[in-house]
Amino acid sequence: MRKPRSPELSGYTILLVDDDPEYLEATRILLEREGHDVLCAADGRSALDLLRRRRIDLALLDYRMPGLAEEEAVARLRELNPYSQVILQTGYGREQPPRELLRRLDIQGSYDRNEGPEKLLMRTDAGLKSARAMELLGKSRLGLRYVLDATPSLHKIQPLNELMQGVLDRAAELLGAVNSFIAAIPDEGRASSAEGRGESFVATMEDDTGLIVRAGTGRFSAMGEIPGHLELSESSLIAEALRQGRIQILDGGTVVPLRVGEAMLGVIYLDRRAILKDDVEILQVFANQAAAAIQNAQLYAMATLDSLTGAFARGFFDKWFLRELRSAFRSREPLSLLMVDVNGMKRINDTAGHLAGDQALMTVGKALRQATRATDIVGRYGGDEFAIALPQSDAEGAAIVARRILRLLEGKSPPGAGGDLFLSVSIGLSTLRTAPQDPARAPRSIPQAYFQSMGQRLIEKADEALYRAKKDKGNRLRQGEPTEWLCPDSASPPYPP
Repeated sequence: MRKPRSPELSGYTILLVDDDPEYLEATRILLEREGHDVLCAADGRSALDLLRRRRIDLALLDYRMPGLAEEEAVARLRELNPYSQVILQTGYGREQPPRELLRRLDIQGSYDRNEGPEKLLMRTDAGLKSARAMELLGKSRLGLRYVLDATPSLHKIQPLNELMQGVLDRAAELLGAVNSFIAAIPDEGRASSAEGRGESFVATMEDDTGLIVRAGTGRFSAMGEIPGHLELSESSLIAEALRQGRIQILDGGTVVPLRVGEAMLGVIYLDRRAILKDDVEILQVFANQAAAAIQNAQLYAMATLDSLTGAFARGFFDKWFLRELRSAFRSREPLSLLMVDVNGMKRINDTAGHLAGDQALMTVGKALRQATRATDIVGRYGGDEFAIALPQSDAEGAAIVARRILRLLEGKSPPGAGGDLFLSVSIGLSTLRTAPQDPARAPRSIPQAYFQSMGQRLIEKADEALYRAKKDKGNRLRQGEPTEWLCPDSASPPYPP
């Protein structure tokens, strides 16, 4: 054995399997002195359990492994990591695995324990280099394809939180991380310093000093401020990544900054060290795409969403509503509209203050989004009034959504209001029924003004129903008259039967 020393960690993990406890312990100490992470098992079943739980670079297997054949052990190892290498250990010259077995198993080779520790270290180094070379070739071949495959999903229109989680999952896949987070900096609080699967997170920055976790896995799965259990070295590395705008690596993790030009958006933290140069390069290319997608999503949200309620802004709602009208005409599907008005907003503002009024609108906006499908369009129509377009929903289906909204708000008070102030809404409903005539028989070119006129008719009918709901002291749904399609070439008559 060599003299004790404290080497740098190699980053390699070795599985050592042998039924001789003395040899197992001596070999473990020898390999750990080389900086390797060594996992030990005395039989094949224990080895399989370790293989399911840990990533292995090299396996040193007893040629006559109790409880498991070599073929099964190697097959299970390759299922979990195709780049892992295997060396069979034989017993002091008494037995040697035939060449045919080595070829069939496609393994690195064999080691006779009679050859001594130096030969073992030499064969171990060769096996680890082979494992890393194979992994490098595989990642080099797949890396570009991975980034190209990931790019379309990053740049599609989607909620920012969903995008953040997707970015984190993809980045964690690249390194095989278990605990991770992503932290991003919103437009109103960008700064040059701050504090993300393994354990990982994505975080955004709310002000000039604190990052907020937007997506996380493992021990970082809770949203909110940067976890307090980060080590000082990890926090310092995050701050350094934001300051320099370059990937930072330490023994226990990797920090990837998200940057577009000179604008720093945040960081991805992964609990696995990026050792290979190719890993770092692939992460950087991916991070560039992810940062651009996050910035686009932030700009899209700013342009389309009402920041207070999370509903779509009026201008965006109007455009999307017009699109749904065209779609309903072509598909001959019903389209329903709910007009929602918050009751007693003046009393809330006068009694509890405008901050409580804002909180009331935020609560209502959240309830409307919870009650609707991803394909429905929730818009802030004005002050305390909202509009909800429900594609492919008849009056009965729309009424179910309306009653769901009433239940979600039942008994709720504006945060900070107290007293006897309770939130309630009035809802008016109208449905644009299925066109009785095949749209193919309609004029080929239908002007936009026609659909604008139909949309206005639907809004008026829903508004009339809303007025009746409010007149009945609110907190209820009133269903208005259905809206009929007009002939595209006529100002008033409905489609002929």
